[in-house]
Amino acid sequence: MLDLARNAGTDMPTSLATVADNEHLSRGYLEQLARSLRTAQLLRGTCGRGGGYRLSREPEEITVRSVIEAVIGPINIVECVENPDVCDRSDRCECRGIYALINRRITEALQSFTLGDLLDPERVRCLTARATAATVVPVGRSQRGKSAARARQRSAARRGGDSGGCPGG
Repeated sequence: MLDLARNAGTDMPTSLATVADNEHLSRGYLEQLARSLRTAQLLRGTCGRGGGYRLSREPEEITVRSVIEAVIGPINIVECVENPDVCDRSDRCECRGIYALINRRITEALQSFTLGDLLDPERVRCLTARATAATVVPVGRSQRGKSAARARQRSAARRGGDSGGCPGG
């Protein structure tokens, strides 16, 4: 979608072969994604020579949430939050409220970003900094837990850094 968003101001559609080359993805996989994105009316296709895909709207009007939900369906960390009938414990589950809150916060976060935001590195940096500053420490977290976390960070810094949980650093 970002490859298509980069070309949003041009009259030429972008081919899946071009996206596959740029992003090092298989064309078959991209065809599956394109089908879902067309069904969600996020893409328009043009057939024939010189054909390809265009965004159906401006990048600033397409949220990250709409892209993700078009491809994988509604955000739902556990099925019982949206469909309580799948679990015989859903009416008495102590965790279900927290799962619903997590779903809502993830959905709100994804709704707050657009493809246009992702195209602007400075905007991404600002949004990330703002989100980091707004991080809330869970209620009930002990001072001992905070001290242990700081000690782990200092230890990682002495070892030369921390990958932050990201594969490959």
